[in-house]
Amino acid sequence: MKSERMWKKVLKEFPCDAPADKIESTARVLEGMTYEPVLLLKTPGFLRIGRMALEKELDRVVQLTTKEMMAEGFGPNANFNEFKAKHIQLLIYHYSLLCRLRSDDPAAWDIINELYEDD
Repeated sequence: MKSERMWKKVLKEFPCDAPADKIESTARVLEGMTYEPVLLLKTPGFLRIGRMALEKELDRVVQLTTKEMMAEGFGPNANFNEFKAKHIQLLIYHYSLLCRLRSDDPAAWDIINELYEDD
């Protein structure tokens, strides 16, 4: 699968995981803001996910069966591969943002603050 090779390459380009205390403190700040990334499938614990766990989640999504996709709420006529590909794109985007937040990138925090604080 071409997209699978692509996201595996992207994963390798992400930085190493932040220290556990930084992952936790970032997740708590985001939870305090009621931040919830827009994803198509349930991904519990996403705010605390590390690179290896993300890779497992991406593999899980690729392997989802039609029955499992329907259990997630998709109709029988849905284009499951398209939804999986879009979900993977969203996971990678939001994980990239998480990495930047965990490293205290001001531009990343500006994105979050614009969405959740500047009303």
